[in-house]
Amino acid sequence: MSASLSAASSFYGLGRGRILLHGLSKSSCCLSMSHLKQHLARIIVAGASGHPSALASLLSFAATSPHGDLRFASLLFAHAPIPARFAYNCMLRGLVGARLPGGALLLYLQMNRGCVAPDRFTFPSVLKACSLLPAAAAGESVHARIFRLGFSLDAYVRSGLVRMYSEFDQVAAARRLFDEIPDRDVVLWNSMIGGYVKCGDIAYARRLFDEMKHRNVGTYNALLGGYAKFGFMDSASRLFDEMPERDVVSWNTMIGGHARSGAIKVVRDLLARAPQKNATTWSAAISGLAQCGRFKDALDLFKDMLVEVPRPNQSALVSVLSSCAHLGTLEQGIWIHRYITRQEIEVDDFLGSSLMDMYAKCGMLQGTKLVFDRLEKRHVCSWTSMIYGFAMHGRSPEALETFREMERLRIKPSDVTIIAVLCACSHAGLVEQGLNIFSRMHHDYGITPKIEHYTCMVDILSRGNLIEEALEVIKSMPMEPDEFVWGALLGGLRANSQDQLGNEEELSSKMVDLKPKSSGAYVLVANMFASIDRWDDATRMRRMMVGLGVKKNPGFSLIEVNGCCS
Repeated sequence: MSASLSAASSFYGLGRGRILLHGLSKSSCCLSMSHLKQHLARIIVAGASGHPSALASLLSFAATSPHGDLRFASLLFAHAPIPARFAYNCMLRGLVGARLPGGALLLYLQMNRGCVAPDRFTFPSVLKACSLLPAAAAGESVHARIFRLGFSLDAYVRSGLVRMYSEFDQVAAARRLFDEIPDRDVVLWNSMIGGYVKCGDIAYARRLFDEMKHRNVGTYNALLGGYAKFGFMDSASRLFDEMPERDVVSWNTMIGGHARSGAIKVVRDLLARAPQKNATTWSAAISGLAQCGRFKDALDLFKDMLVEVPRPNQSALVSVLSSCAHLGTLEQGIWIHRYITRQEIEVDDFLGSSLMDMYAKCGMLQGTKLVFDRLEKRHVCSWTSMIYGFAMHGRSPEALETFREMERLRIKPSDVTIIAVLCACSHAGLVEQGLNIFSRMHHDYGITPKIEHYTCMVDILSRGNLIEEALEVIKSMPMEPDEFVWGALLGGLRANSQDQLGNEEELSSKMVDLKPKSSGAYVLVANMFASIDRWDDATRMRRMMVGLGVKKNPGFSLIEVNGCCS
């Protein structure tokens, strides 16, 4: 491309190029990429390549416009004679806007190596890239360079610093920078409020909100999001009613917040009143209901969504598949899978894993395997789901072989993957394999064991009749064992009908002390005593529950009839 541009420049004058540049600037708001390429052809013919402003305008549109093309912008960046700093700034903005922060930081390093001096428009994009990764150390390094180059007093750059430190939960650093800015615009105020919300300090967020003289809808949405995030829906409702104007984000925030609290009637009322609804609106409602365990309501709302929104987003599909998995409604899960296929919705690793989990939990392991085999790209989520599926169905050898294949392909497991593998070892009584994987967690995979991993190990050892070893694992835990850890130990005692320790009372007392209002802890201990014919102790546990006012949660059943769960 550069050769063509240079040849055209040497042959044609610049007069027509300036006219084309003027036309481009007036029409850039309505350009498409096809129009942009036509302009480029005319610029080459007119010889405007010698006038870099024309090409710079094209690069700016291609890199930063919603209708642009980042790949085409990269070609212009690499070959066209455009002022270096402007070109770098355009590409940095484009990469950050496309959620490619790693590429933006690499480009920034290239800019430094090329001795291209940054300006006040360079750093906000770089700081945003650090926030998105997140890369706190890189962000602090960029901040130091900003100080050395004398940009620390620039309001535009300082706003970027406030937003970055807010994203890193370093709200004190963000507030110091915020207080040092004399002329603070509404975007900066909103960023600072968002920083307090992110770190959970809603009181300070409200205090800052009250200090503002001029607010916009984004200001209200920032505080509204904080109330909804932490479940303060009464405060959220009062603020929502006070808002002078509301946008779709305001409505989505309220709908999602009430859905997470399980207020289905309020959710339906808000959906009926919302002036604008999109796929995100419905997804907020469905995801919220699924998160709080209102799975049937989530499925009902999904059916309503399909009437208004022809193509649900991935979040909604993942939530309804999760609801099907929890309810065991295989027929509805299969229908959703067929719907995804008919609509030609891309099944990536995340959505594929949700389909796999649904099939596994609904008892159809062949469905899990079919989805896994059809995935074009398998990442850690899908491999983990496949291992869980095999483990859940008692096929531990296949689960461990899948894990070995994952290792052969050099796919790094997550902490959830290790839990799935340990579960497979527990179900099959594979003590040595479980110990081996647990011991390799930190060294081979860089994973620090969590309480769930310790629970799995206690379960493996106690089921293998290695009670003393299980107790040693509990003693070595860096965190306080919870009722699930003790439950795993007592489950092993029950499974092996052990009465050999002579300290069941001590074990049960420790477990019950952890959560005295948890019926599960008492029931576990009572059942353990009953299983070894210690009926007086079992009765004592039951009476202790009554005396402390602990009630056993009643069981319930769900029946699927013609695809409906009731």
